[in-house]
Amino acid sequence: MSMSDIAMELRGQFDARAAELDRNGGFPDENYARMREAGYLRGPVPAELGGGDADLEEAARAQRVLGWGCASTALAVNMHLFQVGGASDGYRGAGANEAPLRKVAEEGIILGSTGAEAIAAGAWSTPTTAVPDGDEYVVNGHKYFCSQASVMNVVRVNAMDSETGEVLIVAIPASLPGVEVIETWDALGMRGTASHDVTFTDVRVPAAAVAPRLPAAGPLWDPRFANVVKWFQSLMTGVYVGIADRAHEEGMASVTGGKSNPARDQALTEALVGRLEMAHCGMEAAFDFGLRQIAQASDPVQAMIYAVIMKDLATEAAVEVVDLAVQVTGGKAFFKKSVLERLARDVRAARHHPPSAPVSQQIVGKYAMGTTGA
Repeated sequence: MSMSDIAMELRGQFDARAAELDRNGGFPDENYARMREAGYLRGPVPAELGGGDADLEEAARAQRVLGWGCASTALAVNMHLFQVGGASDGYRGAGANEAPLRKVAEEGIILGSTGAEAIAAGAWSTPTTAVPDGDEYVVNGHKYFCSQASVMNVVRVNAMDSETGEVLIVAIPASLPGVEVIETWDALGMRGTASHDVTFTDVRVPAAAVAPRLPAAGPLWDPRFANVVKWFQSLMTGVYVGIADRAHEEGMASVTGGKSNPARDQALTEALVGRLEMAHCGMEAAFDFGLRQIAQASDPVQAMIYAVIMKDLATEAAVEVVDLAVQVTGGKAFFKKSVLERLARDVRAARHHPPSAPVSQQIVGKYAMGTTGA
């Protein structure tokens, strides 16, 4: 069964729990159990390692389906799936990452990520430090927006090598002494993602836990990092496209079912519906174009650029679709009992995933102008 088929099977179940999850701000443990059972968590893992063998396009389209049902669940699991996808590319290309991918497939482990702090066009680093000590590193730092923090088994952390200044990507088991999740997540939307803070206090990890090592002068342009960003941007875009799909359906149901605002002239409703249809088509075009160009890209950096473009265009269109669906529906969409009220909040999180505008635009501009080394 493909990832999209699994997502279609699960989305109705997740939808039934989405409103309560939004109200209480908890974590979708039951949804995660179902995803693990159904094979969704191992979707991008190569088939020979026990996974579903999904490529980037299949995973992104599956995330679109899941986002229709529960945006918080889809966004939270995105932070696991993009890492699994990037690691699977490494396995297919160079035979790397077999052990962790088998753990994902066989044990159902969850991968967390703390990479939200910075993705910039030029040099960047992190206040989190990794100090060499023999065959180990000692990691100290405070990270934010670590989605699915309450259930992750391993978390990948950006840390600066105190001796070389390189940006290290360190895989840290969440059970190690010194790793602490601080429950801070209480947000406008995406309330069920458990995107809490995580602190690292004198956490000791073997040097073998570091992969890759990135140059501080421009980590983004390293093909290994670009490939991971490509997966992150693509699958995350799918989530927001799914939110807009649901909003589009709700908006259209409000007019075709005779439930629209009775104080508005029919001609105005027709014009609003026309704008809604155009915005939805524009979103669809941006998503399809991006996935096609990513698949045809000549190298990981070019693929990343198309993913960044797709994310900006498709998610901005998704915000417009949701807003127009709210407008078409009228005042009823303002009530907590309305699905659209939740969607209108959830979709706005799209603008906070790095690299967001104007950084995303700078990245694309530097690539187009050939100034990535400047």
